[in-house]
Amino acid sequence: MSSHVKVRFAPSPTGYLHIGGARTALFNWLFARHNKGVFLLRIEDTDQQRSTEEATQAILDSMKWLGLDWDEGPYFQSQRLPAYKQYAEKLVAEGKAFYDTDAEGRKAIRFKMLDGMTEINDLIHGIITFDTSLIEDFVILKADGFPTYNFACVVDDAEMGITHIIRGDDHISNTPKQIALYKAFGFKTPEFAHIPMILGEDGSRLSKRHGATSVTEYRDKGYLPHALVNFLALLGWSPGNDVEILSIPEMIEKFTLKRANKTSAQFNNTKLDWMNGQYIKNTPVERLAPETKRFFEKAGIDMAKIAEGWLFDLVELYHDRFKTFQDFLNQTRFFFTDTIEYDQAAVTKFLKREGVGELLREVYAAVSPIDNFDKKNIEDSLRNLTEKLGVGFSKLAQPMRVAITGKSVSAGIFETMELLGKEKTTKRLDYAMKNLCATSETIQF
Repeated sequence: MSSHVKVRFAPSPTGYLHIGGARTALFNWLFARHNKGVFLLRIEDTDQQRSTEEATQAILDSMKWLGLDWDEGPYFQSQRLPAYKQYAEKLVAEGKAFYDTDAEGRKAIRFKMLDGMTEINDLIHGIITFDTSLIEDFVILKADGFPTYNFACVVDDAEMGITHIIRGDDHISNTPKQIALYKAFGFKTPEFAHIPMILGEDGSRLSKRHGATSVTEYRDKGYLPHALVNFLALLGWSPGNDVEILSIPEMIEKFTLKRANKTSAQFNNTKLDWMNGQYIKNTPVERLAPETKRFFEKAGIDMAKIAEGWLFDLVELYHDRFKTFQDFLNQTRFFFTDTIEYDQAAVTKFLKREGVGELLREVYAAVSPIDNFDKKNIEDSLRNLTEKLGVGFSKLAQPMRVAITGKSVSAGIFETMELLGKEKTTKRLDYAMKNLCATSETIQF
């Protein structure tokens, strides 16, 4: 395809950038980059009641976060009202539209829809035919001087030289009205490609009840932008050969509409988590650590006194264990607090057993004299203890783990104790012995 390809992403700023909108933006961006064309951003803010500056900013921020840079724009429809008025009046002058006065004497302009059959050769769905006799004459300019969606869209796409319109297939029903306007003006009709909807995991249209639906929410939950882009690219498009992890340059190189699906794509959170986990594993610790710090700070963890080296070690220790930054925080919160929440099932299973209090006393006695509280010294000391007691290490490991982390699952116990530090480790062992272990007296909480 030649380099004259020009596409646009044209969101309405009535809310955050929805995952479906982000996927449309991505497909347009990939198409432009693959064809060495132009990607234009236009904000369709003619709905005065619902459009907000906050939503506009959220859309721009989301696009930047995803890495979808635009070559032209952003253009704002609200700043182009004189152009729409001029075009609408031109149609009236040519007898292709007419004034429609309401009860209060305000004038709108309606377009005269001609009867007949209209067909488009959709780049994804193939030939689609419309009977235009079923479409009534429609308003193109409202009495308040603002254009309607279909009209503004055609004027802008024509003036801005858009060659391909790639959008969700909920817009198919708008296409015959838009084609009628292109013909009335004598404009060249662009190529259309309508991408099937994204469905929730239950097969219904993706909505709030399926969980997060905006790009901002995914950013705030601790997903990596490239992982989300990779995931969105595969919702309705396939690079072939069952490839799932693709770099941005690979996506650009492989992207064609021929490989876009005709059927709806299903959003799968488990798949997204898996993919984000893969990206995290493949991201070096030195790049993850600053991201971790930002995310933890936003979540209210005081990172001011946390040494950079310590944070690197923590990320290194959990590198293969977390799928999102939120997941990472949930797993490691016990490092950052003085008191911890204990998982009651774990306490019952591992601490409220005969003799566990005595075992923890032995552990406490073994680790509290260690001066250089590092993994090697901790491990040597505890291995010696198991020999002295004549028990397998697992007999110590689980009660210790629950006592110092509050959970029955954590990263390696020696590394965990080293990062936690001697003071917190011994304090928690002491607390567990006195308050959580089974005793012959009344159990205290």
